Amino acid sequence: MREEHQAPTEVDVLVPSLKGLSSEFVEHLRSRIPVHCILTSSVIGPSRARQELMERVDTDWFAFVDDDVKLRSDWWSTVTGMISPEVGGVEGLWSYLAGDKRVDDYTRAMARLAKLLHQESWRDRIDRAFTGDTLVRREAVKNIRMPNIPVWEDEYIRRWVEKNGFTWLRTPYVVCDHLRTYNLKPSYNVGKYGYYLGVLSMRTQLKRVAQMPVKILFALAYTRNIHTGTFAVEKDLNIFKGVLQAYVQRNSGSPLDSLAQP
Repeated sequence: MREEHQAPTEVDVLVPSLKGLSSEFVEHLRSRIPVHCILTSSVIGPSRARQELMERVDTDWFAFVDDDVKLRSDWWSTVTGMISPEVGGVEGLWSYLAGDKRVDDYTRAMARLAKLLHQESWRDRIDRAFTGDTLVRREAVKNIRMPNIPVWEDEYIRRWVEKNGFTWLRTPYVVCDHLRTYNLKPSYNVGKYGYYLGVLSMRTQLKRVAQMPVKILFALAYTRNIHTGTFAVEKDLNIFKGVLQAYVQRNSGSPLDSLAQP
């Protein structure tokens, strides 16, 4: 039986960034988190960088914080308030409102549509982990070995945490803001590797493509933002193409299919 746990007094903060951190960002981290040490990595690739950083952690808990996010003032109190002996990670819910209004508008529109239709499948969000502002228990990622994948490394970490018998939680409200424009280039790989991880399927992605006309028209009517439509088309079609290629590759015996088991 695990011992009762109190909120950590200080944590290592892991920032997987190839460039140096600005003094403003460092000051921001220290104003939001009781920092033991800020660790950065020059390793290329998100999964390899996170692997290298986790191997250097000295504290019982550590925080992943990307350099393109801003933690809200209640971030620390919210994530630590959700800690219990069974919890291995607490992910902060984030918003794109400050960095990319079309994404925020489209997400809000799909949430409204899902509520009107009483069907969660209309929501835009894929249920995947995000470690850009996440508190993690070191014991929960013990012996983790990250595959060299360009996306979904966050989800792999969550699966490892759960494999070790811990739970992974997400805050019930937004505690972090993304400050960058949504990058659509990785969408193809999101589909491809999402299929290999067993998160996405041909059936669900065909359904999403079929829903696209309704989604676009509703988003336009709800938000009056024409850019929501172009964003949705490019993102969902790229994801579908990635899933399709992975489906073909899996049936031809690609070794990447082993990613489904962390």
